[in-house]
Amino acid sequence: MKDLSTLQHFVGCDVSKDTLDFAIYERGKDYRMFDHISVANTTEGFQAMRKWLRSFKINVKDAVIAMEHTGSYSNALAEWCFKKGITFVLLHPLDVKNAGARGRNKTDKTDAQFIADYAYTMREKLTPSLPEPQSIKKLRQLRNERQLAVRARTAYMNQLKTVTDKSTLHRMEKVTATFNAQIKAIEASIRTAVEADSRIKNTYDLLVSIPGIGMLNALTTIIATGNFTRFQTARQYAKFCCVSPLSRQSGTSVRSGDHVSHAGHNEIKSILTEGARSAIHHDANLKSYYERKRAQGKTHGCVMNAVKFKLICRMFAVVQRQTPYVNVERYRG
Repeated sequence: MKDLSTLQHFVGCDVSKDTLDFAIYERGKDYRMFDHISVANTTEGFQAMRKWLRSFKINVKDAVIAMEHTGSYSNALAEWCFKKGITFVLLHPLDVKNAGARGRNKTDKTDAQFIADYAYTMREKLTPSLPEPQSIKKLRQLRNERQLAVRARTAYMNQLKTVTDKSTLHRMEKVTATFNAQIKAIEASIRTAVEADSRIKNTYDLLVSIPGIGMLNALTTIIATGNFTRFQTARQYAKFCCVSPLSRQSGTSVRSGDHVSHAGHNEIKSILTEGARSAIHHDANLKSYYERKRAQGKTHGCVMNAVKFKLICRMFAVVQRQTPYVNVERYRG
């Protein structure tokens, strides 16, 4: 794996559904003056970008392309770069956003220029990325498909409560039944995809051994962590999910209590919330913990957040130990 600090050229890329904006870092220039090009988010666009770099006498093997991780929109470029032997880095969008100065212009062009400057500035801390494994990619697509079906079914079920016309009721019940069958079929495909990869299957079995962690939480965690390759510790993942509380302090006048950020992944947090509710119900230890903290005056949200963090710690623990979760309280006198 290359050391980014040894590379000569840093290229920032702003990714969107249809277009890619590239900018080249130039030493001594304000980032808003970096050379820029916009191409289609297609193979032809990638090739046009490479031809553009060559016009500056830049060998792509001596360059690194930095882009925000935007899921499916950035996957094609990442896979193309990997096949061509071009070094690339997938950046967390929140890291780039926090590094940007408030009040700067927000366009695709300036975003690409700023990412180029950010990549150069952070070159000693960043490490090259790899494209998402096909097994994880397939699970992500199945998870997204299931989410769409569940949301559509929920919309119909909510509407059913207000329908009085019998013919309308009959049609909507048929559609709801179709969604139920579709969700079951998707879940069967998810289980097949999990079984097809021995490493993912092993991780999945370890995760579902934890009270409160079911199929959806296990699947979401495996996808978000790249099967526990993107994060080294539970606290790193908790910070990524915005479950870990953050402090705010400056001098002697600004001293607020620790609070979780609202800028995290709401989807992951909501799924963890469902897992925490289930864990409190089925795990005597967590139920006792919840009741004790509530009796001490802690709010429901505060205690639930702590339970979510405990679940994250348990998930990382079983994967690191490679042994299923064991409730030691069950074996105490």
